[in-house]
Amino acid sequence: MSTSRTAVPLTEAQRRARKYATFLALIATLGPFFYGFEGMVLNAAIKAVGSTFHLGPFLQGVAGAAGVIGGLIGALGAGRISDKIGRKTTLMWVGPFLLFEALLGPISPLLGSFGYPFLLLTRIVGGIGFGAATTVAPGYVAEIAPADIRGRLIGFRQLAIILGLFFAGLINMGVVRLTGGAAKPAFWGLQTWQVLFACLIIPALLFVIFTAQIPESPRYLVSVGKTAEAEAVLAKVSGEDDPAARVKAIAASMEETGGRKLSIGEIFSSKWRGLVLVGMMIAAFQQLTGINGVFFYSNSLFAAVGFNESMALQQTLLITGFKIVGVVSGILLVDHVGRKRMLIYGGTLIFVSLGVVATVFTLAPVVDGKPDVADNPVLAFLAVAALCTFLLGFTSSWGPIFSIVMGEMFPNSIRGGAMSMASGADFFVNFLVVLLFPFLISWSPAGTYWIYCAFGVLAVIFTAKYLKETTGTELEDMDKLAASEK
Repeated sequence: MSTSRTAVPLTEAQRRARKYATFLALIATLGPFFYGFEGMVLNAAIKAVGSTFHLGPFLQGVAGAAGVIGGLIGALGAGRISDKIGRKTTLMWVGPFLLFEALLGPISPLLGSFGYPFLLLTRIVGGIGFGAATTVAPGYVAEIAPADIRGRLIGFRQLAIILGLFFAGLINMGVVRLTGGAAKPAFWGLQTWQVLFACLIIPALLFVIFTAQIPESPRYLVSVGKTAEAEAVLAKVSGEDDPAARVKAIAASMEETGGRKLSIGEIFSSKWRGLVLVGMMIAAFQQLTGINGVFFYSNSLFAAVGFNESMALQQTLLITGFKIVGVVSGILLVDHVGRKRMLIYGGTLIFVSLGVVATVFTLAPVVDGKPDVADNPVLAFLAVAALCTFLLGFTSSWGPIFSIVMGEMFPNSIRGGAMSMASGADFFVNFLVVLLFPFLISWSPAGTYWIYCAFGVLAVIFTAKYLKETTGTELEDMDKLAASEK
């Protein structure tokens, strides 16, 4: 479907419009960039935070999970809020939440006994911000992007998360090397971890500045009766000769509900209930394929094949390199190969890789409760190769394409609420995976990865059976596609 669209030569107006739409998509992904950046900063700072506030393992874990809890809150509310006040306005309101964490998180030790609760508050507030941003951004991009490049533009979300992780990792490494450790004194009486947290001001400020420059979504403008403004935005982002015709199609797609966006309760009692449940299951499977757990043994696996602590940068670059290759491949292929096939192909690569890791852990001798591959270079290289293959499979498919599917698969009348439920499911299952992983891994590392492998198989089967292909379909036709027979 999309191939025939891209085969038609573009006019000069359409080429300019695609450049502008790409620019807007990059701005919208600054929220996901903050999400990745914040996650990597926390990774470097969490042990030092525990030392500063004299935290035990549980309270230290709570500090780490606070952002995910905030993300869940933001994800559940943002879609419906964006239906009421607009996609752009919602994204603009995200900025102060991000700045709250960046500006006030570093000063929490100054509050004495209230420091730790205040740090939790800043993390939850920041989490609400990036949870809202990562929920609304795919929908915004879907609503401003031409259909033939919509997939790759929404896919920028995953690339932004990876780049956020990478740049924060470089900053972490530079600051820690300069000061001697995350718990060491740094500048102006601050500890190093406080300086790292303060670096969050950079992506937060960029988000505030640039989101103020973007236009409102034309689909939202139509829903509130601002058709002239919608036509002007569509002309700039699509280059269509007759944007008024597209506005009429958008309005017609909303006539069934009188232009009103359905609430979450109404969605679950509507004919779209099954479609939303499919979106939520895709979100759950994205986390259940093991992306957070698979890195638990990554340091020990790399150490077994010669990467020592002084080579942490090379290890980070290698992992990030595979991530970037994967996500760029996914972005370039998704509008040609199709969402469904990419999820099936990538999912197959994921569960095969997880099966290899599980097999290695099953065969490896157990030392101090952990699989030890140090004395078996074959198993060690096999495990590292499987880890890299897993990264390619995930970052080229389930990483970016979940966002694409979430942003475009729902009809206009339910998009905001449905995105909230799908993104909420993603954050909730992520929280459960992170919470339960230590217990599972202490029970059996091999068994844990066999469980992930099984979920990978189920993800592929579920996708093949229930997900509709949306590549090249206009957003106004999603209701017809969803209602059609397979």
